[in-house]
Amino acid sequence: MKHFIAILVYLYAAFAYGQTTLRGKVVDDHNKPIMGVNVFLQGTIEGASTDENGNFQFVSHQKGSVTLVCKHLAMNDASKLITLQDDMPALHITMTEKEAALDEVILTGRESSLGITDKKRAIILNTMDIDTTPGADGDIVSTLSVLPGAQQVGESGLLFVRGGSGEETKVLIDGLEVLNPFYSGVPDVAQRNRFSPHIFKGIIFNTGGYSPQYGNALSSVLSLETNDHPNKPSTVIAILPYGIQGGHDFLSKKETRSGGFDVGYFNFKPYHKLVKQHVEWLKPAESLILTGTFRQNTSKGMLKWYGYCNTMDQAINQPQVELRGEKHPYESKNVNAVSILTYTQELNTHWELYTGYGFNYNRDKITDWNNYEHKYATQHQFRAVAAGTPIDNWHTEVGTELFAYNGNYGNDYTTALWANASLPLQRKLYLQAGIRTEYSNQLHQADVLPRMALNYRTGKLHQLSVSAGLYSQKPTESFLPIYRDLAFAKSAHYIANYQYTYDRRIFRVEAYYKDYQRLLSYANGHLPTASGRGYAKGIDIFWRDSKTLKDFDYWLSYSFLDTQRQFLHYPIMAQPSFAMPHTAHIVAKYFFEQLGLFVGGSYSVSSGRAYENPNNSSFLSDRTPVYYNLNANIALLRKGKHTFNTVVFSVNNITGYEPIFSYRYSNDGSYRLPITLPYKRSFLVGWFISIGKDRSSEIIDQLP
Repeated sequence: MKHFIAILVYLYAAFAYGQTTLRGKVVDDHNKPIMGVNVFLQGTIEGASTDENGNFQFVSHQKGSVTLVCKHLAMNDASKLITLQDDMPALHITMTEKEAALDEVILTGRESSLGITDKKRAIILNTMDIDTTPGADGDIVSTLSVLPGAQQVGESGLLFVRGGSGEETKVLIDGLEVLNPFYSGVPDVAQRNRFSPHIFKGIIFNTGGYSPQYGNALSSVLSLETNDHPNKPSTVIAILPYGIQGGHDFLSKKETRSGGFDVGYFNFKPYHKLVKQHVEWLKPAESLILTGTFRQNTSKGMLKWYGYCNTMDQAINQPQVELRGEKHPYESKNVNAVSILTYTQELNTHWELYTGYGFNYNRDKITDWNNYEHKYATQHQFRAVAAGTPIDNWHTEVGTELFAYNGNYGNDYTTALWANASLPLQRKLYLQAGIRTEYSNQLHQADVLPRMALNYRTGKLHQLSVSAGLYSQKPTESFLPIYRDLAFAKSAHYIANYQYTYDRRIFRVEAYYKDYQRLLSYANGHLPTASGRGYAKGIDIFWRDSKTLKDFDYWLSYSFLDTQRQFLHYPIMAQPSFAMPHTAHIVAKYFFEQLGLFVGGSYSVSSGRAYENPNNSSFLSDRTPVYYNLNANIALLRKGKHTFNTVVFSVNNITGYEPIFSYRYSNDGSYRLPITLPYKRSFLVGWFISIGKDRSSEIIDQLP
């Protein structure tokens, strides 16, 4: 949220200066005008787009020396240092054309680091997208749930993508896997992801067709890339109805070393007294969070470290369907820690090397009525990637990784090797081809997974792509030590994509088909085997416009999904209980610059989900009602002498609609309980205080 504060600070102060009119023309290296170039002053939102003759004109409130930046999808960025004066001469700027690239979907965000992210058919978000999406309350996964391909599974905080279960999405930080990215919780109450968007410069959401550098994920990859050095030091304090949080970022004088820490304590007891809950809380969630970062430049590279630690304790009085709603305690205690250490170095003019070590620790103590369960897991991961261009325009990447896992259900060692290359077939046609191999010590099996993609640019505004590949994932850890005839689950992805990008407008449509094989299955009392199967097919449509109206940004998305599975206890092929055939979203945001005021709203709707009714002989043929949700948020800035104060208010589920996500039935089918939201409406009121130097410029650059 401190980034959100910075942007509002800037907007509030922007009109306190005089005005200068800037005008000019942008051309290519053949002196032909370029239409649709974004021309702006670095660190500000002041700018304009060029017309069909390459001309631009806008008014600036800055003074002195500034940097004028020009950006266009098909051209290399251009910049020019200028000094503002009352009578500015016309500017003439030349841009050079980019070589065709394989990045197929870039909504917003910066270039990724070596071996960490994969932008092929990815949706890339920045901090401002997360902070300003109504209903998300600054949560990364809640924001992703209003993008095409994601499903609205309201009782779970997991990420469900294109007919895949929540376990089929992998989360990585700087290329290293995070075992437990979501808070541990209580049944049927969705939990947030653990990580603040403010520590990431890239949030890359891959809904399928990702490159060979990713493994052990059947459906989706969410790759998070931590920030590099901040521009300036800063301190932020957040005061909320359920807790307080504070942090500080430092930067050395030579700007070669930086780091920071963040401490937060949260107790939802006061909040639950203000906002009525449908859940009977015996102990509202109480949590302590510690995070730390460190970055050090070397002569040819950068060392980065990110650390996270969290404790959580909560308990509810849970109704038991077998006892016709009689309530019994359920308590969850969790300790989680993550350490991510990476080093990136330039080997020579053509090659770079990435190495990383990741450590995960998680412990859950669950008391359910008269049962007690103690679960723990640790994982060490080592990863190395070399990337370079041995031949002009031929990008190559080779890598390896090793996982050492230890938990309640034994040990496992998994190794992987992969190689990937992209090369031009023609000037506008590029091929990406690669292969990944994985071996699991527990399964005593290896998998070979080829993947490829073709990308064709029909012009500077249009691009087409197709891809196909095989993906695998290990079965649930609890089954592996007992049942040896299991195997890697597999899915084959086939994807066709079209995208149009022009002047802060994006239209994207993508059709896909996924074939699932060797899924875990234990129907009709049989022992678990790898005999499960399924399919998912559909189409995703996305439109985003940040240009038509000044300071207004909106997007529309629609997803159609047709999927069936026969896995787990399913006796026949059926639509999974977590899948919805139709999902649509509208998100709109507006900045009132002169007032330092932001407002936003979102609306989501989806068709009903299948649920199991033991009274119906047709398996999974019942459907829940249509789901819809309306949210709004607002933020107001007030500036002090050495502080910036922002008050934020948001409300989720404005209409008070109580959706039915599913039902829990007793074994004989005579009694059932609905699964719904734990509240009628939720509210957030926050006071955020930024102390010290203004870092608004690095946030302004993230605006669409």
